[in-house]
Amino acid sequence: MDGEQAAGVDSTLQRATAARAPVLTLRQAGVLLGLVGLVTGICLALPAKSDPWHDFFDLRVYHGAVQWWLDGRPLYEFRYNATPYGLTYPPFAGLLLVPSTLLSFPAMVVVHTVASATVLVLLVRWLITPLARRHGWALPFAWLAALPLAFLLEPVRETLGFGQVNLLLAGLVLADVVALRRGWRWAGAGTGLAAAVKLTPAVFVLYLLVTRRLRAAGTAVAVAGAATLVTFAVTPGTSWQFWTETLWQTERVGQVDKVANQSLLGGLARLADPDEPSRALWAVLAVVVLAVALTRAARAVRAGDELAGIALTGLAACLVSPISWTHHFVWLLPACVVLLDLAAGRPRAGEVRRAARARWSAAAGLAAVVLIWSSSVVWAFDLRSPHHWDDGWAGMVPQNAYLLVTLALVLLLPARAPVRE
Repeated sequence: MDGEQAAGVDSTLQRATAARAPVLTLRQAGVLLGLVGLVTGICLALPAKSDPWHDFFDLRVYHGAVQWWLDGRPLYEFRYNATPYGLTYPPFAGLLLVPSTLLSFPAMVVVHTVASATVLVLLVRWLITPLARRHGWALPFAWLAALPLAFLLEPVRETLGFGQVNLLLAGLVLADVVALRRGWRWAGAGTGLAAAVKLTPAVFVLYLLVTRRLRAAGTAVAVAGAATLVTFAVTPGTSWQFWTETLWQTERVGQVDKVANQSLLGGLARLADPDEPSRALWAVLAVVVLAVALTRAARAVRAGDELAGIALTGLAACLVSPISWTHHFVWLLPACVVLLDLAAGRPRAGEVRRAARARWSAAAGLAAVVLIWSSSVVWAFDLRSPHHWDDGWAGMVPQNAYLLVTLALVLLLPARAPVRE
């Protein structure tokens, strides 16, 4: 047998061996079971207000509000079970929810949970697979191991528990990242659709502008505008009420000073307690934080790190929004992946070597983000005292822990050096 024949036989044997190889080894399966058990135990030990089982409260609000609307009553006058909570999204979101009334509520829970869980799986796989290939981690073990850790983050588990739309909207925005990379003409449509459903993702239009994706930004504006105009044509009264009245009634969303609100305005409200926070100061801080985030995001994209740019923009959007509940901060996922990549050895932008200090600082940052955002620490101080200052700084700092960590990420999250995939 000559060398070429031998090489061919070896190649055939390797393929046959790979085909017979198990998807997971026993050791990997054991690690996964251990991770699932650990995450389950942590979730069961969490305070009652922050456990992941919220009986799909927000989904109940959506379902009830749209059913109320179809019964001929004003959409934005609905309140769920005598609570102050009703639909706060633009009426286009209400239109999208109309088909859900054909389902029973349990069936709606199944559809929504499956959809959100599917998006989570796809996002984690999309985020982790390039790192696994770059650093030599086994697949599919790497992204399967990342799934329970992703669920441990409060924004992820609360999005699923409340029946929220955050993962679905993040999926639309990140679909545009894929479309931009592949040069697809419809890039920007996902961002526009997300902004039509909920206003906060509109910040990504600014991201597209500062990163000079003018066509994609125009597409996003056109899609959001078209969705809004269609809604005006279908239900002009409801649309007029939302854009002229409901949009400006921030008290409909909830109390600004609640510890669940980890936006800049929420932090200022707790600091100012028992007085009202300065809206002028909040506006200045919001402009500064957004400007810093978009500047850093544009630099990250120029350095070749789109993921860091997206993470910075999404986190800044949560900070500058008047109310950002803890489940809104799903943009921690791409930020954690950036830190994980750096901790595993990828250099920062502008560096040619994998400095040990940079790797350790990224690992420490990742550990801090995951530990704090999984701890539910803010809930330990929810209504524990009549006022936010009753425990002094020892209570004020934990009440704003998520806000402080997110602000640190916006200011410090490094961009990664480009690599050839």
